[in-house]
Amino acid sequence: MPLLSIITPTQSHNADHIEAVWEGLVVQDMPDGWEWEWLVQEDGRDPAVRDRLPDDPRVCYDALGVQVGSAATRNHALARAGGDVVAGVDHDDFHLPGALSALLGPLIERADIGWSCGPCRLEMADGGTWTKPSVFAAGRVPARAVTDHFLAHDDFPFPAAFTAFRRVPLVAHGGWPAVARSTDAVLLADFGDRYDGWWVEDVVAVYRRWDAQKTVQPADIAIRDLPHVRGIIRQRRVARDALGG
Repeated sequence: MPLLSIITPTQSHNADHIEAVWEGLVVQDMPDGWEWEWLVQEDGRDPAVRDRLPDDPRVCYDALGVQVGSAATRNHALARAGGDVVAGVDHDDFHLPGALSALLGPLIERADIGWSCGPCRLEMADGGTWTKPSVFAAGRVPARAVTDHFLAHDDFPFPAAFTAFRRVPLVAHGGWPAVARSTDAVLLADFGDRYDGWWVEDVVAVYRRWDAQKTVQPADIAIRDLPHVRGIIRQRRVARDALGG
């Protein structure tokens, strides 16, 4: 039976909203014959998240017992994944109803599509919400289009944390890159240079902005990090092109 593996990296000190991830998953209607597993991978020396999770066979929890960072934590979960497709959701975000079917549909119907993603609704700490306008029309996103947009505009076209990938090429690709910030974006930029993707029209998830979120940083840090992320994405493309793809 086809399986979707959903990966959530977490740490005990800021897992305040992880129950909402589960609540978003259990209401999902899956495509015919599909099931899902939720791979919760805890980073850090003092794991304490297991008690916050439901007792359900679809929950596959593991604790590292050491501090390795978000990319390595995701890759530990990827090594345990049994799914045909792997999707991410951070421990402070959650999927909206119908999201998993919307993300899986293009991958089921089109063998040449390597990934899928869709819009998300940002939820601010004050209760306000905002949905980033879509850069791509619903449908096929040609290989290289994601990186082209980022390098041209210094702005990633969409939050990449909810992207669904075919597992075999994702594993062959090496999983999430070991960068200090924006590992989801760097992964999708590089992966999306090799494979066409699919942009779904439906809003698939809520991306929560709150005080303990890693990406909520002072402006000077965010500005400093952008050239680092842009440089890694550009260097990877240049190196791959030099090697003939």
